[in-house]
Amino acid sequence: MDAASLDREIGRFDPALPMDRAATPPKSWYVEPAMLERERERVFRRHWQYACPLDLVREPGRRARVDFLGESWFVVRDHGGALRAFHNVCRHHAAELVDGAGCVAEIVCPYHGWTYALDGTLKRAPQMGAMKEFAPEAFGLLPLPVEAWGPFVFVHPGAPEWTIAEELAGLERRLQAFGPLDALRHVSRRSYPMQCNWKVFVDNYLDGGYHVPHLHHGLASQLDVSTYRTECFGRHSIQTCAPSPSATFRGADFRERIGAGAIYAWLHPNFMLNRYGPILDVNWVRPIAHDRCSVEFDYWFLETEGEKARGFIEASLAASDAVQREDVAISESVQRGLGSRAYDTGRYARTEISMHQFHKLLSSDLRGAAARPS
Repeated sequence: MDAASLDREIGRFDPALPMDRAATPPKSWYVEPAMLERERERVFRRHWQYACPLDLVREPGRRARVDFLGESWFVVRDHGGALRAFHNVCRHHAAELVDGAGCVAEIVCPYHGWTYALDGTLKRAPQMGAMKEFAPEAFGLLPLPVEAWGPFVFVHPGAPEWTIAEELAGLERRLQAFGPLDALRHVSRRSYPMQCNWKVFVDNYLDGGYHVPHLHHGLASQLDVSTYRTECFGRHSIQTCAPSPSATFRGADFRERIGAGAIYAWLHPNFMLNRYGPILDVNWVRPIAHDRCSVEFDYWFLETEGEKARGFIEASLAASDAVQREDVAISESVQRGLGSRAYDTGRYARTEISMHQFHKLLSSDLRGAAARPS
């Protein structure tokens, strides 16, 4: 699809229409390879991306790799305690420097041994001393904006127009009502690859609980879906739901897991945060191709030591996995349906307030008219 045709398809969604009159974006937004290339520059380069749990980079020398849409970055805590992020590429011949997470005293290129301090400065470049007009200070690692918020680290692939704190103003107070964030400890990461466009998964998350009673029977047994509520803010939304009087899952009592209820927060375009009882998890949606994505789940728990805590964690992760597998299956089904000649656009249900918000924000980004959060 050429640029002019892509512009026409973007223009088929009218963000000015109220939700009760609006049609959803056309299927071309989900099935055209050219759309992802437009999103790469106009959506993802404009917005903060989740990098890793803060627990992974709390001490000097701790570093974690981040891969996103063909780019590789890493986050590191330098010896002075500052949090830093860099492009994961050696300035000599472009070899990747960091693989996975761990602890290091310096960053050493595995190819030719170029060595960088944790603040990104070039310390050693073997056999380069005799080269004319070689200035080591000009060959440091290329930095990226990085910020910590709560137990999370974010990086920005471009030039930030706002901070993470500005993006999520008001959310921290809502989350703290479920318990202190700084008391949670990161326990596990799980990855769910799926054969669907990244927006299909986001749409599913943002339907205001519409699909929960029909698709997630186990989850529905834990929540009182009649209390589901959605609130939209500048560039994020919050969905809340009270617990069911009998929160069970496959015969297990999950009243402790659900606690006072659930809060589901979404940050445009591809980050979700879920808090319930003594548990926090996040979903980071990574586009891979126009019809493939991977959703990375990180899990935090309040209690992590002892047999009882380990049993609770195991049961909670099993319950989460059951829900995610159901979401994978329906998301892949939707992507197959989007390929049908029988479908072009749909309509919004009254619960899909945040999905409509997402499409309006996406439309603004794709047209090059992103605004500051309010």
